[in-house]
Amino acid sequence: MSGRSEKRSGVVLVCLALACTGVSVKAADHAAVFTDEQLIEKVFAITRTYLQDCQDPNTHVVYLRPLSTKAKWTSPADVKAGKPMPWGYGSGIQDTSLNTGQLLGAFLAAHQARPDPFLRDHCRNLFKAMQFIYSCTPVPGLVPRGPHPDDATAVYNDSSMDQHTTFIISLALYGNSGLADESETAFIRNALQEVGERLEKYGWSIKRADGETTSHVGFAWTSMVHEHASILLPTVMSLYRGTGNQHWLDVYEQFGAEKDGQRWKLLLPGPHFRINGHPIYANQNCFRLDALYRFEADPGRKKIAQDALAYAAKLQLEREYPNEFMIKEVPCDYRKLAEVCGWDGERLHGCEDAWRRFNPSFFKLPDHKLHANAMLAHLRFPLGGFHMALLSANREMIEEHVPSIWAMMNSVGDGADPVAGEIGGEARNLLAIVALHLYAHRFGERRGPEARP
Repeated sequence: MSGRSEKRSGVVLVCLALACTGVSVKAADHAAVFTDEQLIEKVFAITRTYLQDCQDPNTHVVYLRPLSTKAKWTSPADVKAGKPMPWGYGSGIQDTSLNTGQLLGAFLAAHQARPDPFLRDHCRNLFKAMQFIYSCTPVPGLVPRGPHPDDATAVYNDSSMDQHTTFIISLALYGNSGLADESETAFIRNALQEVGERLEKYGWSIKRADGETTSHVGFAWTSMVHEHASILLPTVMSLYRGTGNQHWLDVYEQFGAEKDGQRWKLLLPGPHFRINGHPIYANQNCFRLDALYRFEADPGRKKIAQDALAYAAKLQLEREYPNEFMIKEVPCDYRKLAEVCGWDGERLHGCEDAWRRFNPSFFKLPDHKLHANAMLAHLRFPLGGFHMALLSANREMIEEHVPSIWAMMNSVGDGADPVAGEIGGEARNLLAIVALHLYAHRFGERRGPEARP
């Protein structure tokens, strides 16, 4: 065994031991788990390998599947025909803005905490990808799904809330990062103004290109419920911070003041506070709340956003899996899954429990459905919780999960292990994001509060 392999194996064993024994960071601070050099090397390896597989080298757009499998994706002709469905699920190109934009946000956070040419260059390339995605829109103000890497006109115009909000927030983050040049800043202002005007025109809902048909995930965000308040306020604030247009600040203040500040009250912890019922996608909203935390200047409102991030993370980290939503919407023989994966009973009890029971052998299960659901339960579910913890702005919460995050990064992260090549596109995207946010946490702490505005 080489010296490097021995070093890597030792790190993995230490981290897995810490994760499996539940050692808190009070007993073992993350500085004792890995060095700065080990963290930098691992984060760069994870992101480099992931992007080599899933990023178009010409446009820099990030796709759900490796580009090497492109022949199996939905063809450009079928995309234009709205197949396999108008919103593109199963096509391989349905979440380009979501995957590219959230990754851009993570690269920006890492570069802000500890600048590096590797991070800077990827920030700029991912921004170019977002520009390209928007250039493919059939109508101004619509953020499309796609395009297909072989045909820029092959897009789905049935877009969604997550594609639009991620586009708005990631561009606003880039525009405020100090990396944007004059032409990029002009693009951001123009594109976000168009997107904002179209959203406002349709009552903060998303319509297809025809301007009449509501998109599959195109619901309006204006209801007085926590879920909508946590979408609307961060998005409108990001429109303001991305464009500098006073109109969006006025709209933001109006929405915030409506019904005696009800939307701000809905962001406070309490029984009304609900995270996404789907435990695999609950982390997406933390990207929006994190933008509100970063962009809001008022200390009281900033504290509300911070508390909302921490509370949402706590709910995700402690929830059981599968919950009733998964049992209903993602059919599986969960008793068999529990037996094969060694659960205590028929449910996992939180994200740490899910990761603690991870075993690479799960990804070699001959039953495709069990294989997929083992990945969801033991990798994708805890990844979402760790993502939310890292964005919680709560040091104690973050530190508690650092050993498990580091163990995950070393177990399935950089393509060196057989299991890595079989990780689903969503999991690989989120693992890269989580790795970058761990980097941002460690080095951001060194710089102090200015590392996270």
